[in-house]
Amino acid sequence: MLTRVMSPVARFSLALAAVLAVTALILGTGTAYLIGRYVDDETTAFTQDAVASHFGSVFSDDVFQRGLTSDERQELLEVVTFHFSIYHVVATDFFDRTGKIVFSYDSDEIGRQLDSATYPELASALNGVREADRTTIVADPKLGVPGSAVGYGSFNTHHMVADAPVAATPGAGTREIPALEAWVPVKQNGQIVGAVVVWRDIAPLDAALMRIQITIAAIIALAAAFLWLVLRGVYARSSKRIVAQASALEDALALRERTYDATLTALTSALDFRDNETGGHSDRVVAYMELLLEQMDIHGPELATLRRGALLHDVGKIGVPDNVLRKPTALSEGEWAVMKRHPEFGARIIAGIPFLEDVARIVRHHHERWDGMGYPDGLKGDRIPLGARIFAVGDSFDAMTSDRPYRRGLLIDAAREEIRRCANSQFDPAVVTAFLSIPVARLVAIADDAPHTHPRVVAS
Repeated sequence: MLTRVMSPVARFSLALAAVLAVTALILGTGTAYLIGRYVDDETTAFTQDAVASHFGSVFSDDVFQRGLTSDERQELLEVVTFHFSIYHVVATDFFDRTGKIVFSYDSDEIGRQLDSATYPELASALNGVREADRTTIVADPKLGVPGSAVGYGSFNTHHMVADAPVAATPGAGTREIPALEAWVPVKQNGQIVGAVVVWRDIAPLDAALMRIQITIAAIIALAAAFLWLVLRGVYARSSKRIVAQASALEDALALRERTYDATLTALTSALDFRDNETGGHSDRVVAYMELLLEQMDIHGPELATLRRGALLHDVGKIGVPDNVLRKPTALSEGEWAVMKRHPEFGARIIAGIPFLEDVARIVRHHHERWDGMGYPDGLKGDRIPLGARIFAVGDSFDAMTSDRPYRRGLLIDAAREEIRRCANSQFDPAVVTAFLSIPVARLVAIADDAPHTHPRVVAS
């Protein structure tokens, strides 16, 4: 119901807003997902490469081959925590080839043996394959602050590798941290000597990623809003131009129609001048026809066709010789045969004009009779075009009420009675009924313009 009262511009604006909103949502969601995947993949690769690059250059490889003294472990702890903190690593375990933990931030973990069959990530790393996944661990976030250097056992951690019956007790200040768990094989002289797993705190990364995604979403939303404003403006301006052009076209068509009608009127006026005994006949027939159409409740485009048919119904008299058309006495049988051909002449004259094709049918059949005894085709009943049936009544009434050189025109009442008498024979009874319902005063106003060359008879 709302869309019925909305303007086309408003409906377009609403539809465009919906389309752009859905598009922006899909684009924003897809972009955020792709960026998130890309960042995860790049973070994983970077973390794994960074961890692997430290062995053999910063960290001693022999940690995987022999037991370390307390001093060595303390020194290694400080070096590892310092370097790994650069990458926000909050926990790590080093494994030798057998799966034993040889180094960890959590002192309770060192020396524990893990079964590679139970931990497929460990098995993959010992076979030279890197793996990574997101997880959650309990650790001290200060271990992931760049530049951290801690003492041995100062920051115990509790992470997912632990499978002891009693889990290690988390140290003070620990909390759950979203982390990237990355497994990396450690190689020496081309041979795998152990594996390392690190848990990288990705909360800062996720926060930065969220800011990026929000920024991108805001940019997309602003771009969609700007695009909506631009497209709406283009549509509104185009709509105004289209409406203006449609209005101009409508005016041009109306002018063309008026020009057509003026041309037809001029043509019928020329005919009336030639047939001066029936001067104004076409105009009066049009007037009677309009009264009939009003009574029959006929509206719309048919009116123009019917009016033009009324104007042109006698155009075929152009083909009738003057000695017949203007004969002051009654026509002979041969002359009447010539006169009866004027509907055919008229139809042929206008049949080639595209906008008068329907009018040509009316012109051809306006002398047909309801009982089939008319001319030129002897059509009967409803086979006669409605326009021709209407004009037959108007044409006959005007002929009866107009003077001729050889007779005086009938009075209005007498002509109406003649129309009534000829219903179902000469005229369509429905058209007759409509004609007889026209107020007499309106008929008199038209009939008074008919030629009256004889003294008028006034009813007593």
